[in-house]
Amino acid sequence: MPSDRLDTFNRLAKVAIVTGAAQGVGLGIAQVLAAKGLAVALADVQADQAESEAEALRQKGFQAIGVGLDVVSSESWIEAIQKTEQHFGALDVLVNNAGISPRGTAEFTDEALWDQCMDINLKGSWLGIKAALPGFRARNFGRIINIGSTRSTRPLRGLFAYGVSKAGMLAMTQQVAVEYVNDGVTSNMVAPGWVDTPGERILQQRHGRPDFPAGLKNLITPGDVGDAAWYLVGPSGDRVNGLVLYLDAGLAVADDAGMIYLPDAQHNRYEQRL
Repeated sequence: MPSDRLDTFNRLAKVAIVTGAAQGVGLGIAQVLAAKGLAVALADVQADQAESEAEALRQKGFQAIGVGLDVVSSESWIEAIQKTEQHFGALDVLVNNAGISPRGTAEFTDEALWDQCMDINLKGSWLGIKAALPGFRARNFGRIINIGSTRSTRPLRGLFAYGVSKAGMLAMTQQVAVEYVNDGVTSNMVAPGWVDTPGERILQQRHGRPDFPAGLKNLITPGDVGDAAWYLVGPSGDRVNGLVLYLDAGLAVADDAGMIYLPDAQHNRYEQRL
C-alpha cells in the first residue's frame, strides 16, 4: 500500500465505545457506527441488554460487543475500555451519550437529584475522556463526541439541572478541544433537539403526555444522532474540532419549543418535580 494511502488508512477510526447504548439514542449511534464498519462496544449499566443489542448487530454481520459500564466509576471506565481493546484493538472513538433529563426548577430540584444529574451527565463523561486520553495521545489519534442538547445554550424553564449539566458538557467539550489540539484528538458535541426514545416516552407520560409523540413535528430520531456522530468520526470530520453540531430542525436559533410540543397552557409543566 502506498505510504499516503497507508497514512490515510491509519487515520481512520476503527474502534468505538458508545455509552448508554442499550437503548434509545446510544443504541442508534452504535447501530450507525457499526453499519459504517466500526467495531463498536455498546456500554451500559444494563449490561445484559447491551449485550443483547450487540448480539443483534453481530447477527447482521457487524462487529459489536456489550460492555457493562457505570459511568460514574473511574474503575468501571478503565475495565470497559480494557475489555473493548482486548476484543477489537486500540480505541479510536469515545461517544459520551449516557445521561438523564430530570425536570424541576432551581427551587424544586433537590440536592440528591442535582448530584445524580451532574454525576451521570457531566462527571461520567469527563471520567470517560480521562480514561481514553492516554491511549489517544500515545497514538496521536482520537475522536471524542459528547451528546449534549439544544438546552446547553437555549435554556427552557423547568429543565434546571439538565440544562446546567449540558452547558457544562459544552464547556468541557471545548476545553478538551483546546487542551489536546496538538495531540491528534478532536472533541465535539452533537446537540439534538427532542428525540423520540423509549425513555422519553416514559418521561412524557409521567408529565401528562401519554400519547407522546402523536401529532408532533420536527422530532429527531436516534439514527439521526448516529449519522451526526458518523460525520464527526469519519474522514470528513478530521479537521472539525470544538464544534457544537445542532441537530434540532432549527430549534436553537428559533428558540421556539412549540416547534416540538409545549403549548402555552402547559408552559410551566416542568417547573415542579411531580
